[in-house]
Amino acid sequence: MKWDVKWLNRIFGKEEEVEIPATVAFDEIDTWLKEVAESLFRSLHTSVGQLYEEISEISKQLLLNIATLQTAESSEDVPDRIVKIGLLSRDRMVNHLYSVVEKLEVPTQTDYKTVLFFYRTAMSHLEFPLGKSEKSIYAVRSLFPAEIKAIIAELNRLKACLNRLITPLKGQEGKIEKLERVPRLIQDIKELWSEIKKEKKYVRDQEEELYILEERIDREIERLRSIDESEEWQRFKAFETELSVLKRDLNALESDVHRLFSPLNKALTLLKKQDETGRHKLMPNDRIAIASILSSPVHALNEDITGYLRTIKAVIEANPAILKDRKRETALKWLDHLLNLGLSSIREKCRELHVQIEEINGELSGLTVLKDKEEIERRLLSAQRQQVQLQERIARSKRHIVSIEGQLRENEQVLSAALEELTGKEIEVRFK
Repeated sequence: MKWDVKWLNRIFGKEEEVEIPATVAFDEIDTWLKEVAESLFRSLHTSVGQLYEEISEISKQLLLNIATLQTAESSEDVPDRIVKIGLLSRDRMVNHLYSVVEKLEVPTQTDYKTVLFFYRTAMSHLEFPLGKSEKSIYAVRSLFPAEIKAIIAELNRLKACLNRLITPLKGQEGKIEKLERVPRLIQDIKELWSEIKKEKKYVRDQEEELYILEERIDREIERLRSIDESEEWQRFKAFETELSVLKRDLNALESDVHRLFSPLNKALTLLKKQDETGRHKLMPNDRIAIASILSSPVHALNEDITGYLRTIKAVIEANPAILKDRKRETALKWLDHLLNLGLSSIREKCRELHVQIEEINGELSGLTVLKDKEEIERRLLSAQRQQVQLQERIARSKRHIVSIEGQLRENEQVLSAALEELTGKEIEVRFK
């Protein structure tokens, strides 16, 4: 029976095997690891206490031996040069040895971590306890051979004792490496959990902001719809349509005016050049009439167009040589045509169109509906851009969460595998 085996183990002083739980909660792995370590290194606890005492005794003896070296007298037959070097080297060596012993703090805990740390620290301090210079060691040894021999003997005892201290750990390097690796894996998993939590909160905050923004967008769209259906907007559109027709009519009329005066362009340009070169000097009124029509027949139409035409006709008729016969006849013929055309009616039509355009512009300036609509559209466009940016950030964060969760699953698998390698059996870890 199992109870009988335990009883017999107690009778014969055998250690009972610690049953390692096959299931462990993630938050309790630290405690679980201690149980595993105790199970793996049960023999460590039985020997460590005695070895700690032995190391303490060696340390005390070392202090006595160092004190003896510090006060020892050198032999008389040693050369003065060696004495001088040896005494200086002894002082350095003594200081170094005292420092080594002071740093050799024997712990009270007997777990493998404490033992291993103590061993590594102590061995590093003992690496060069007598100094690095062979010449210095030789000089001290030449002066104080017995004292140095006693110190070296105690140092060797100390090293041997330290080596016995970790004898139960020999061959367990792989287990120790895994025991030391598990806390790092746990920390990595906790950091991934924290990052996932932070990212999910960020997504929630962004989604809440997006929800508020989308409600604002819906309200702006509803405002636009209301404007489009309003009576003021219908009036605005009607005015805009009428304004477009009037401008089209005015442009067509002005184009007709340009076409009416275009047959005179060559003759008027020639007259202007002849005046500029001095071949045929014009009177100031003549120059004004020619320049006005060449610059803009439409503007000239609104000035004294009939007077301009008669002035130009008089210039051409008074100077037969100013234009060649054919050009002269063509120009005079077209001038008569324009004078008989009734340009005043065209001018009135232009003025009437300008007046109507100004009236409609006045009506439109009194309506704020366009400004209101443009302001809503501006806000709507800005909100929609923010919407796209928020959606992109949320999508990016969600992809990042998926990536972190994948990494978390891998780390959890690595942790489970490490625990199984430690115990030699399947371990179920209950994660959050």
